[in-house]
Amino acid sequence: MPDTRCPRCGGPLGERPAHSRLTTHRDILICTTCGTDEAVRQAQRQAPVPPGEWPLT
Repeated sequence: MPDTRCPRCGGPLGERPAHSRLTTHRDILICTTCGTDEAVRQAQRQAPVPPGEWPLT
C-alpha cells in the first residue's frame, strides 16, 4: 500500500495532492499546503526546501 503521508511535511496527502516543483518530471506527490508553499517560494524567488530536509525522505 502506498504511503499516504506528504514526504515534505509528514502530514496527510489528502484527496488532491500536488506535484512537487523540485523535480523535472514533477513525480513526487506532496500535500496541497506544501504545494502552495513551493509555488509561493518560487514566485518570490526564494530557495526551495531541499528534499534532503524533508522529514520522510
